[in-house]
Amino acid sequence: MRSRAVTTRSKARSGVRVGSDPDSLREEVVRELRIERIRQAQDEESWIMGLKKYLIGEIQHLRQEEAKMFGSIAMNYEVDQQDLLFYCPTSKE
Repeated sequence: MRSRAVTTRSKARSGVRVGSDPDSLREEVVRELRIERIRQAQDEESWIMGLKKYLIGEIQHLRQEEAKMFGSIAMNYEVDQQDLLFYCPTSKE
């Protein structure tokens, strides 16, 4: 009997594959490890943590100077669903 990777409808929307294929399982583990390492590295940088807070609207604990500085660069950054910060320039620099 041959087994195939099975994808549920909700998982298909999120881009996550579910199944017994060893290669897809290894890819998933590696991807999760990379995401966690990137998140950990970003969380160690205070300016990145501050910018993330600014972008998600948690500005009550930011000093006025910090909020002003983050406001001037925020248009070039995004935070994804996994709490990772991405640089997305709005124009060619």
